[in-house]
Amino acid sequence: MSKVVASVLLFCLSMFVAAHTQPAFDGTYKLDDAQSDNIDSAIDQGVKGLNFLVQHIARNRLKKLNPGYRTVSITSSASEISIVVDNQPALKMPTSGSTIVCTSPAGDKTTVKLRFENGHLLQQFDSSDGHRVNDYTLSTDGRVLTMQVTETSSRLSAPIKYKQVYRRTIE
Repeated sequence: MSKVVASVLLFCLSMFVAAHTQPAFDGTYKLDDAQSDNIDSAIDQGVKGLNFLVQHIARNRLKKLNPGYRTVSITSSASEISIVVDNQPALKMPTSGSTIVCTSPAGDKTTVKLRFENGHLLQQFDSSDGHRVNDYTLSTDGRVLTMQVTETSSRLSAPIKYKQVYRRTIE
């Protein structure tokens, strides 16, 4: 077999494996309120053990950092995944797992990276205030996108955990 044919076969095989190990997240999804957790309740649990004044300040800041997104749109290429929430600018992240710097909803600089792991798209944010993971999973029929959020910080009395469920729109 020639080197060219072998190279083409190897390339095709690698593309086939990549396509079958990463779910087809690409699409636009709308929030299903009835299936999603109440974010305010999750925030209240995370600040419950703090003193009253700190609770109020922390709750307001966490509400800015955890808005309830109505729409999530995901597009991907071999080298990049772009996630757009509501009408915010796209967050473009390399599929290599490299870290990028972005601005949080509260206006702070944060680092973000993403990776695929066992069918999950994991988006990890790190800042001086804490750590957040958006764990995206797709239903087997590709119609439902679930985002499980876990936010931790040494300043919180407990981790903030909630899920948001989104339904794929017909484009």
